[in-house]
Amino acid sequence: MRADVYKDEAAARLARQASETLAEMLAHSQAQPAGPDRFDWSSDALDELARAVVTIGEIVDRCTSRLPVDDDPEAIVDATRELATAIVRRRNTLLAENAAARLHRAQVIPIRRAG
Repeated sequence: MRADVYKDEAAARLARQASETLAEMLAHSQAQPAGPDRFDWSSDALDELARAVVTIGEIVDRCTSRLPVDDDPEAIVDATRELATAIVRRRNTLLAENAAARLHRAQVIPIRRAG
């Protein structure tokens, strides 16, 4: 290896930790409850994942910004922002479904028979 070329072992270690943490989260998500509680269970996690995706795009952009690339230099950042937007949109859909389900449950009034 040339003297002026080195591996950023700290960056590789941090990226590996992030990857392992996301793998743990994937395994943890199998315990997600069904029904309207899924919004309460996942809303904060979805917000944080959207932030993480944007950060990943920024890191990739920064790591490759000085390299000659054939594609659009903003492509990674744009793609990660689109994914983050899709995650937030999914979260908002869950929010709307959860609110509608709670409203429906609140409007159901049991009928009592006289007797």
